[in-house]
Amino acid sequence: MLISIKLWCQIKKSRLAGFFLFSTLLGCQPQPAPEPGALEFGRAKQSLQAGLPIKAAEQLATAIRQGHPDAVTQWLELTLPQRGPLQQYQQLQAWSVAPLTSAQAVRLGLWHDATVMPPALTATSAPAGCKLTVQPVLSTAASVAHWQRLQQDWPQSDFAPLPVCFLAPIFVDSRELRCTEQPQQRIACDASRLSDIMLHSPAQILLVAAGRGQASFNNGWLQLPELFSPALFRHEFSHALGFIDEYQLPELTASAECARTDILANLLLDPADVGRYARHWQLDVQDLQLTPVETCRAAGIQAWRPVQSASHMQHFELAVPALYQRVMQQQLRQAATLMPVQYYFAYLARQQQEMQRWQLLMGRAAAFGYPAAVAALEAAGASLTTR
Repeated sequence: MLISIKLWCQIKKSRLAGFFLFSTLLGCQPQPAPEPGALEFGRAKQSLQAGLPIKAAEQLATAIRQGHPDAVTQWLELTLPQRGPLQQYQQLQAWSVAPLTSAQAVRLGLWHDATVMPPALTATSAPAGCKLTVQPVLSTAASVAHWQRLQQDWPQSDFAPLPVCFLAPIFVDSRELRCTEQPQQRIACDASRLSDIMLHSPAQILLVAAGRGQASFNNGWLQLPELFSPALFRHEFSHALGFIDEYQLPELTASAECARTDILANLLLDPADVGRYARHWQLDVQDLQLTPVETCRAAGIQAWRPVQSASHMQHFELAVPALYQRVMQQQLRQAATLMPVQYYFAYLARQQQEMQRWQLLMGRAAAFGYPAAVAALEAAGASLTTR
């Protein structure tokens, strides 16, 4: 069929008009709204690629306040080295970010908020039995990872032969622990929940892996930062076995530690005590190599360690000397002389005039055979009968 040139031109014109009309209509369709905070989130990615993490953190903070759904996770990961989980949580609260995802809650140790259960971590026993038992308390996902690293490292460590056992870790919400996060200060945590745990725990030693700052051991309470290493644990746990730092102590601490008259685990305050030290720890005198250390310098006293090489008590990354391992074994044969943390918590209860709690905690400490706890209960019984 033949079509006239005029008709063909009209058809072509109408088709072109329809195409332009369709294009115009498409242009009038509403475009999807951009994701809140998408611009700042994109800028943060560019800053990270350019090696500008501080600027990226600021841009992510803006994206969070604008409501970007992925900015919180990115910000948590980026600021973790500078901010502890409690500080991160408090900052998110100030920005009115809620609710957090389960993964974010676990990362921050918000177990009251998380819709997932804490990981199932098991207790570990020692082939030589359990002369000393440790109750771990964990809070955040990071502390879990470092605890698992310690457990993986333990069988190959210098401490593996010791009769030390670990109970299954207990998880406590980071807002309940309220551990400090100041890098240059000793970590301090709220004792209330921890005292409740140890009132019912069969362990003598409390290990808390939470907070940021300096580790410490105090009266049966071993405090580690959440990002602790196995080497740091070995150093601090040695304090639980009576070992003293082999670097210079602060004057107040040195005045107390260096005035002791009992036989210490790794220090001699008088070279003439070498025979008494060897007999107490069942060592041969010829195995001892007295070496000056700085421990008591601030108190004006010279102290000696019984080994020549620097040990993990001077620099925690160093190995545990074989002689120290023998002393630890001897110490654990008389584990009842080591202060259980329940004794310390009983002391705190007495300060608060909570005498019923004092009696319960002191009873737990006495059950381990700790002489001072047994004497305290006997004295309390005598004082009650004389009233």
